[in-house]
Amino acid sequence: MNLFELICSALLSLRAHKLRVFLTMIGIIIGISSVVIILSIGAGLKSQVNQSTQSVSVNTLTVNFEPEDLNSTAITTPFQYSDLNELQNIDGVEKVNESNGLLGSSLGITENGNFFDKQTSLTMDNYTGQNITLTFGRPITKEDNKFKNYVIVLTEDHAKSLFGTDLQQALGKGIKIKGEFYQVIGIEKKDVKSLTTAYDYIPTFVKTLFKNDTSISSIDVKVKQGYDTSSVFKSVQNELRILHPDIKGSYVKADPQAITKSLEKIIGSLTLFIAIVSGISLFVGGIGVMNIMYVSVTERRREIGIRRAIGATPKMILLQFLIESIFITSIGGILGIATGYVISLIIGIFLPFKPILTIGILLGSSITSITVGIVFGMIPAYKASNLNPIKAIYK
Repeated sequence: MNLFELICSALLSLRAHKLRVFLTMIGIIIGISSVVIILSIGAGLKSQVNQSTQSVSVNTLTVNFEPEDLNSTAITTPFQYSDLNELQNIDGVEKVNESNGLLGSSLGITENGNFFDKQTSLTMDNYTGQNITLTFGRPITKEDNKFKNYVIVLTEDHAKSLFGTDLQQALGKGIKIKGEFYQVIGIEKKDVKSLTTAYDYIPTFVKTLFKNDTSISSIDVKVKQGYDTSSVFKSVQNELRILHPDIKGSYVKADPQAITKSLEKIIGSLTLFIAIVSGISLFVGGIGVMNIMYVSVTERRREIGIRRAIGATPKMILLQFLIESIFITSIGGILGIATGYVISLIIGIFLPFKPILTIGILLGSSITSITVGIVFGMIPAYKASNLNPIKAIYK
């Protein structure tokens, strides 16, 4: 028998026991689909983190402070609001702001906002031209800062808490925050795909009324076009040392690529660990395949004996049963991949990012299913190939 005939024979044998074969596949389907779901979610999370980091301008430096003594309990003030104006005078610096993006560590201002008897906790930050999408209203302008207008842009969730579902009715209303009334001028659209905090935005001049100098933990320095970012960073470092001569520690530049790689490594490790744990069901499925192949060998002893008697070699018998085992796990693997991908898309509806089925996941799952067929089908196939033809025919 050639390879084509062995494949045809294996398919005919599986076709004769369709229900039994399908029940055997269930373990493989569950195992492969579990792994695909976990890896797809992990790949989607990695992609979202990478996109969030890339959204940071290549001309923007995030400067952090690293204290000399990490165990010190002394209060340090590495940045002050007055520093922002001083640093803006450096050649090559276009704008300096307190950092509040993915690479920053500012958590914003948390205060209660009141509208008559309704109250909600607001997480506020100053508006410095961030790219936000408004459902209604307008963003904060330079004129609002110039003329000291007490205005605020609310998130959809906070607007609903204070004014109900008709968000447009919130525009022009005044909410009370720490004894001062702020006019609502805009409603920020909810971004379910964002991994960063959603802020309620207030003018820059207002933020200094809430926060003292110790609350600034990092700053963003926007470099002018045509200037070398490394040279500008050194100038910023030197100026900060002059402004804070007694502080013990160093000012360092955050590396977006390094942070992205670190996050991706952590996500990858967790995803792999969970995938391996989920893959235990593959072992259970493999045992099921081995069991059904042993049953098949026992039922077909006479067939095996006759094949051996008319010239089939032990190698051909081994290949025939091994091919049957591989077919079972391969078809189960294909169904598992499809099932896992569909389930991951359904789960993605409730997540802030979309799961991704990569070529690596597809190939890895396919190779795994074939390997399970070879590993768990080898012993029954080897047993079949070593049956004594005479005893197989007459027993």
